[in-house]
Amino acid sequence: MQTWGVAITKNACADGQGNCLDEPRFLRFSVIENVRTFVPKLMKQSRSALLQLIIWIGIWSIFAFSFGNSESTASFYLTLILRICVLAALFNVLAYGLLPMYFSGKKQRFYLLTALVIVGYLFLSVTLELTLFRPPKSRVEPYDPMVELAKNWKYFLIPNVFTIAAIFGSAAAIRALSAYESQKKAEEEANRRRLEAEIALLKSQINPHFLLNTINNLYALALTEPDKTPDALLKLAAMMKYILYECAQPQVPLSHDLAFIESYISLQQLRLPPNITLLTELPESVPEHASVEPMILITFIENAFKHGLTTRQPCTISISLVVKEDRLMLKVVNPIPPARSAPSLEPSGIGAVNTRQRLEHFYPGLHHLHILNDGQTYRVELELIFHT
Repeated sequence: MQTWGVAITKNACADGQGNCLDEPRFLRFSVIENVRTFVPKLMKQSRSALLQLIIWIGIWSIFAFSFGNSESTASFYLTLILRICVLAALFNVLAYGLLPMYFSGKKQRFYLLTALVIVGYLFLSVTLELTLFRPPKSRVEPYDPMVELAKNWKYFLIPNVFTIAAIFGSAAAIRALSAYESQKKAEEEANRRRLEAEIALLKSQINPHFLLNTINNLYALALTEPDKTPDALLKLAAMMKYILYECAQPQVPLSHDLAFIESYISLQQLRLPPNITLLTELPESVPEHASVEPMILITFIENAFKHGLTTRQPCTISISLVVKEDRLMLKVVNPIPPARSAPSLEPSGIGAVNTRQRLEHFYPGLHHLHILNDGQTYRVELELIFHT
């Protein structure tokens, strides 16, 4: 406790004189966090206890109204309550005390303690049957419990054995189901974390890849047309601001991503040679609710400029983006220079591969990507349905 107090003092004191200005805030935060974790657990345990109480009351009611009658005394119902309490205690000891040992791998301890509990239950149950639960008539007659047990041992043991089997089976089924659900949730959480890590890796690869290509383009522009470089740097600064401050979000407004695409196309236009014709069709406005994965579209446009430009012959790059209420359609067409005319139906490069993986992760069943390479023209058609 002393070491913990010193650690708080060192971290929280801000005035250099030992006055812990932030300690109350730290303590409030700790209390809030403890309450946040404690309350859901308490509510879950309360629901479980209430459900179990209702079940045991139902079992008591069945026996009370099935075997009781108008002549049944209060002692009959109290005795029945005691029987139910013993069964409930056995169930909870098995379900929450012993069976978790089995599922956690402590099987030897489970077998030993379960045997002791069963023997103890049999001893307690038989003792109660021979004393407290014995019929009223035997209480006014000479009565020897051991003689009674020797005469009717089957009556005392066999019902209790079946009762133990039923209680143990119910507890084991419930714990097995609980263990299965816990394992399933753990696997889902592990898969979710792994998926988030994969997506974070994909995003971390996309941004440097894009920046590298853009800087290379700016370098070539600075050598050929230095007067256009300042304007290009301003556009790049605006694009980097989008990458740094918005692309960390899982979804961004489509209008922001569209502005990024327009800036990128304008940046590329600064270095296009005269033989290149650029045809663009971009929407003037998009629905306010429309949002997309950041930089999910730029890769296909970037590849058109990266792989579709040549100074040897006239060529045309076409970029069309159509947005409707619930979807967008992107179509990018660029020529393939003769040196790169080997047919391939798969996009190449880190950016295209990562974009395809991100589409599969974030838009399963909500996108259609068609890529065609006939050796002369490279065509990408993407239809994307917005998340609702």
